[in-house]
Amino acid sequence: MRNPARKALIFGAMLVIGILLVWFGAKRIEAGREDWLSVVPVVIGVSLAPFGLVYLIMALLHVRGQALLLAGVRRLADWHLTAEQWDAFRAFDGRRAGDDLSRLGNDLWIRKQTPREGVDVIVGEKSLLIDRSYHVLRPRGLPELRAIGWLDNSTAPGRPPDCLEFELAYPRGRYGGIQLTTLRVPFPPDARDRAAAVYHFFAPRLVRKPAIALRNPRRTMQVCGVMLVVSLAAVAWAWFAAEATGWSTNETMVPLVTMVVGSVCAIFAFVLGALTLLLKPR
Repeated sequence: MRNPARKALIFGAMLVIGILLVWFGAKRIEAGREDWLSVVPVVIGVSLAPFGLVYLIMALLHVRGQALLLAGVRRLADWHLTAEQWDAFRAFDGRRAGDDLSRLGNDLWIRKQTPREGVDVIVGEKSLLIDRSYHVLRPRGLPELRAIGWLDNSTAPGRPPDCLEFELAYPRGRYGGIQLTTLRVPFPPDARDRAAAVYHFFAPRLVRKPAIALRNPRRTMQVCGVMLVVSLAAVAWAWFAAEATGWSTNETMVPLVTMVVGSVCAIFAFVLGALTLLLKPR
């Protein structure tokens, strides 16, 4: 989000206007004036207020995150790109996005005019600030950080700065699925070590570990086997105990509960063991 403080003001104003429109229309309706001048403000206000509230909260969270980054809280690295380096990056970024626009389009909105003083980049443990544009970097956030890449541009035309590429996933909307995009962050040659520190911080955290059951398939199947045997034994005991009492409701409460719990545990152990057997690495 570019300039979160400004966005917070805009969305706050949208929320206030929406509430005032609803109040205005409701007052006219209470007074018996049920005309278009009463209904239209309510409809517009009901549409504006929730939208403004949600994005106001988001903007305020970004304002807080930006303030923490600027204060140095959980900061990993920072560097500065000159206007010439930023121009070279802008030219390269368009070519890079054109290779696969659906995936490599830059999540960073790049201004058409390069600042004369250049661009500052601050990278934190959970977010990033570049050219006054704040971005969240969380593996299970919104957007979700999926991967990080290192882009070496030493052979690219014009020798643009090398880049870090953060792969982000956004929800696709009403039909489900995700939309992948890339947050491309350049760094100058003298910041290579700092960019490497950022890469080595995020890369291990983005390695997708297998499910707990598949980390040690043999042990999982052994536990499932023992659980299955014990559960079936409990079900068998409960059955014979109930048979001995003639399935009397007063006397078979414990066997019946044991039978239900044992059956559920037996099914769970069987299904988990079977899935582990089918999905374990070959």
